[in-house]
Amino acid sequence: MTFANLGFRDSSAQSSKKTPRMLASGSETTRESWINPVMVSERTTVNQISNKGRRDRRVEKTALSMCAGGIGIALVLSMASGTLVAAAAQPTPATTPGLSPATASDAPFTKTVSYLLSQMTPGEEVAVIEHGDDPDNHGQAGYLAGVPRLGVPAIRHADALGINVYADGTAFPTRLGLASSFDRDAYNVLGEEVGKQGRALGVDLVYGPQVDMARYPSWSRNLTTNGEDAYVSSQFSAAEINGIQSTGLMSQVKHVSFYNGQDRDTPSLVGSQAAHELYLAPAQSAIQQGGVSSLMCSYAIFQIVGEQSAPQYACSNSNLLNNIVKNQFQLKGFITSDYNASKATSDVLAGMDNEFRSSFLSASKLVPLIDVTSSSFSAPYAAATANAVARMLYQYERFGLLDNSKIPAAYQSGVSQHGDVTSTYNGTSVDKQSGGNVALALAEESGVLLKNDKDALPLSTNKTVAVVGPTSTLLPASPGGERARGFGDQVQYTPLKAITAQVGSANVTSAPGVDWIGDTVPTANLRTTNDANALPGLTRTSTVGSTTVDSTIDGQQTTLAKGVKYTWTGYLNVTTADTYGLLLQRPYGIDTGNKSAYNGGIQQEARFNAPPEPLSLSVDDAVQTIVNPGGNILQNAFPGGERASNGQYLGKQNLGVSLELSVGLHKVSFTYKPTVTTPTAPTVRFAWAPLAQNTAKAVLAAKTNDETVIFVDDSTPGINQGAGPNSSTSAALRNLNKTQVELINTVSGAAHAAGHKAVVVLNSGTAVAMPWVNNVDAVLEMWYPGERGGEATSNLLYGLVNPSGKLPMTFPKNDDSTPFSSNLERTTGTQTGTETRPSIKWTDGVDVGYRWYTDPTANVNGYKPLYPFGFGLSYTTFRYSGLHVKNAEDGGLDVTFNVKNTGKKDGADSPQVYIGASPDLAVPTYDANGIVTGGFQQSAQKLVQFDHIQLAAGQSKTQTLHVDRQQVSAWDTVGQKWVIGSGDRTISLGASSEELVLSFTRKVR
Repeated sequence: MTFANLGFRDSSAQSSKKTPRMLASGSETTRESWINPVMVSERTTVNQISNKGRRDRRVEKTALSMCAGGIGIALVLSMASGTLVAAAAQPTPATTPGLSPATASDAPFTKTVSYLLSQMTPGEEVAVIEHGDDPDNHGQAGYLAGVPRLGVPAIRHADALGINVYADGTAFPTRLGLASSFDRDAYNVLGEEVGKQGRALGVDLVYGPQVDMARYPSWSRNLTTNGEDAYVSSQFSAAEINGIQSTGLMSQVKHVSFYNGQDRDTPSLVGSQAAHELYLAPAQSAIQQGGVSSLMCSYAIFQIVGEQSAPQYACSNSNLLNNIVKNQFQLKGFITSDYNASKATSDVLAGMDNEFRSSFLSASKLVPLIDVTSSSFSAPYAAATANAVARMLYQYERFGLLDNSKIPAAYQSGVSQHGDVTSTYNGTSVDKQSGGNVALALAEESGVLLKNDKDALPLSTNKTVAVVGPTSTLLPASPGGERARGFGDQVQYTPLKAITAQVGSANVTSAPGVDWIGDTVPTANLRTTNDANALPGLTRTSTVGSTTVDSTIDGQQTTLAKGVKYTWTGYLNVTTADTYGLLLQRPYGIDTGNKSAYNGGIQQEARFNAPPEPLSLSVDDAVQTIVNPGGNILQNAFPGGERASNGQYLGKQNLGVSLELSVGLHKVSFTYKPTVTTPTAPTVRFAWAPLAQNTAKAVLAAKTNDETVIFVDDSTPGINQGAGPNSSTSAALRNLNKTQVELINTVSGAAHAAGHKAVVVLNSGTAVAMPWVNNVDAVLEMWYPGERGGEATSNLLYGLVNPSGKLPMTFPKNDDSTPFSSNLERTTGTQTGTETRPSIKWTDGVDVGYRWYTDPTANVNGYKPLYPFGFGLSYTTFRYSGLHVKNAEDGGLDVTFNVKNTGKKDGADSPQVYIGASPDLAVPTYDANGIVTGGFQQSAQKLVQFDHIQLAAGQSKTQTLHVDRQQVSAWDTVGQKWVIGSGDRTISLGASSEELVLSFTRKVR
C-alpha cells in the first residue's frame, strides 16, 4: 500500500525551460552492493497499485484502497476471524493535492476584520486573544471564547499527531517514522485525513506539525520531529499543512524556535547563519509554501548571535516574532504561546498574539493598557493588541469560521474558501476505515530495513516462526500524550496476531521472553498466612468497611471505592526460584458507555501513584523502590492485542519491582488509594513475570522454529529491564534496556546454533545504540507505527510490502562518535547529564547530523555512523545513471537523472541530491564562544532535493528535480540577507549521505 500522486506537488518534478550548458556528466554506477535482491515468489501485495501519473495532475491519481481512492488490491485482516482476505479497492475520480486557502492581499486588515475591530470593546479584544474555559469541554488542549454577538465563534485547539480530544480519532505512526517515507505525497494525504477528523470532532485548530529538529540524538521528543535535516522538515511540513488546511482546519506549526532538547531555562547561543539556514527554515516554509495559519512560540531561551545582544525567551523575543516571522517571512497569521511559555504582558509588544495557560494578557492586566479612557492607556499596547486581534480574526475569516449572519453584507470581504463551518459537531462522523487505511499505508512507508544479511528477509510463509520480545504482544502505536489514541470499539492487531494471520497459528510460537504485562498471580500462589490454616488469596483491609479475602487480584474488582485506602497482605508462594517482576497495575482505559458523544469531564490521567499517598509495596518486610514511577506501559500500547475500554488511554498503568525470589513463602504487602478524580470504578491487578523462565521459553522457541523475530522497544523503563532511556541533556545515545539486549543476544545465539536466522524489529522514537547488531541477521526499524502497525510490520517482514523507508536521522555507532561527544559545550550537561552550565553554545553551526559526519573539518576523527542519514535497504535493487545539472531561471538548478529498478520486485526508491561548498563565499570568522559571526560556514555536502519514486521490476524513469535559489545560497550574518553561493559547485546523487554514487560540476551564478 503506497501513496501514488496523492498530494503536495512543488517544483521538484518540473524541468527548467532553459537550454542546458553541457559539462561532464556522471558515469553510470550501481548500488547493488548495498541493496539485497528479493528472494520470494511473486504474490499479490498491499502495495500493488497503479503508478501512472506520479506527481502529474493530468493523470488520475491512484490512492489508498478504501481510503483516498485508486485501483488495486489491499490485504486486510478480517476482524471477525483473524484470517487474511483480499479486498478490492474502488476507483475514484481524479483529484488534486490538498492546498491551503489563499491569503488576501490586504490581510490581516481586510474589510471584515477592520469592521469587527471597530465594534469591539477592549474586553472583547482580550477575549479573542486570551485563553478561556470551555463550558462544553471536548478534551481539547485550548479554548478561546470569542465574541458571539459579533459572529466571532468560540475556537477549540487540539494537540496532534491526529486529533487528541476525548472522542476517538485515528492513531497515526509517530512523525519520525513518517519522515522515513521521504514522500511529500504521504504527508499531504496525512494532513487531509487529520483535517477531516479535526473538523468532524469539533476542532478548529490543530497543534501541528512540529518542526523542531532532531539535533540531540537522545532527545525524548525526536519521535515527534521530522528528523535532523532542515530541508526535509521544510518540505514535509508544507505538504502536511496544505493537506490539513485544505479541509478547513487551521494548522499551527510548533515550535519557533530553537527547541531541540536543551534545558528550557538554559540560554542557547546560536549563530545567525545556522538559525536561518536550519532552525528557522521549516517555519519559513510553513508560512511561504504552506500558508500556515499560525505558529507557536517555544519554551526556549536563546540569543541569535549577530542579531541579539542578550538571550530572550521565544515568546518575548521581538527579533524572532516581529522581525523574522512577521516581517521577513511575512506571516499574516498569529503566534500562540506554548503552555505557560509567555513571560510578561509586554510579550504582546514582542509579537506574541495569543496566550495559553499564563495570564499576562488577562483582562485585568491588558484592558487598562488598551482602553483609551484608562489612566494607564498605552498607545503601543493598544496598537499591538489590535494587530494581534486582527491576525486571529483574519484567519477565522480565511477559514470560514465567522458567523456572517452577524456581519453586515457591506463589510464582508468574501475571502473564505470554505464557507460557513460553524455548525455543531458531535464527534460521530470520523471515518475509521479511511483513517485506518491511511495509518496502514503510512506505517508501511515508515519501515526502514537497516540490515538484511544473506536475504534473511522477507520471511517465508512456508516456515515456522518464533515470535519473541515484549512488543510482539503489545502494539506500541504512538507513545506520548500529544496524539490521538485510536478507536476503542475496534480490535487492534499486535505483530503477533498479524503474523499469525499471515502463516497460521500452527506455524507460530509466541514466547515474549521479557514480559511487561505478566500474568495475574494465580490463587494457588497466594496465601493469607504462613501456617496450615492459610486461605488461598490475600487479605484486604481498608480505612472503611470490613476485612475480606481476595482469592485473586486480577483487575476485575467491582467493590473498590474512590478515596479509600486499601491494603493487601499475605504470602507469595514461589515454586521456582527466579528474578520476578512483581507488577501492580490498573487499566489505563475508560468507558463512559456512550461511544457517540464526547466523554466530557474525563481526567487526562488518573494517577496510580498520586501524592500524597502513593502506592507502596513491601516484600519480606522490606519496602521496595517502585520502578516506572510514571505508571505507564507504552502509552497507546494494546496489551494482548485488545484495547482497554474505549481505547483513549491504552495499556496498563504499571508499577512494581524486580526481585530475586527463592523457593518458598515470601511475605507481601501493598497499598492503593484510588484518587477521587479516577474516572471509573477503581481496580488493581497483582501480576508477576519470571524473567529466567520466560527467557528459557524464548530460547526454546528459537531453537525449534525455522525463523525467529525479536521485537524490542526503547520507550518504557519498566520492570525487568534495567536503566531507562538517557537524558536528552546528555551527549550519550539512547540504549535498549539491559534485559532486552540480553534477550536479543541470547535468543539470536540459540537460533544460530540451531542453524536458523534471527531478525530484530525495533520500535524506537529516536536513534538507538546497537551493540548487538552483529549478532542478528536483519534489523527492521518500525519506529512507533500507529494503530495499524502490527499489520504493517507483518506485511514488511513477509514481503507483501517492499520496504522503502530511509533514515531521517543518523544512527551513530556509539556514545564516543557523535557531534557532541567531544563538544560538550553544545549540550546542557556532561556526557552523563549531571553537570549544568550557564549557556549552551551551538558551535556545530550548520554542521548538524549527517553534515557533521560528512565534513572532515568538523568530524576531525573521521567517525562513520552505524547507519547514515537517508539510508534504507529494499528487497529489490536500484541503479542511477545519466546525472546532468543545468542552471534554472530562478537562480537555482535543475537536476536530471535516471533511476532503474534492476531487481525482481516492485519497489520505491528515494534518490537524494546533495550540493557541495561554494568556492566564492568567504571563510567564517568566530567569536570567543565558537559561534560564527562573519563569513560563511559551509558543509561539505547538504541535501537540496529528494523524491520518492515507485518503480515496477525492470522499470526505469528519468526524473528532473528543481533545486531552488535559497538552497544554493547562504545566510550572510553581517548583511542579514541571502547570498548566492556562486562558482563551481559539486552536485551529487545517491541513496544516502554516505553513498553518493554520481556527481556533476556546475557553475552556479
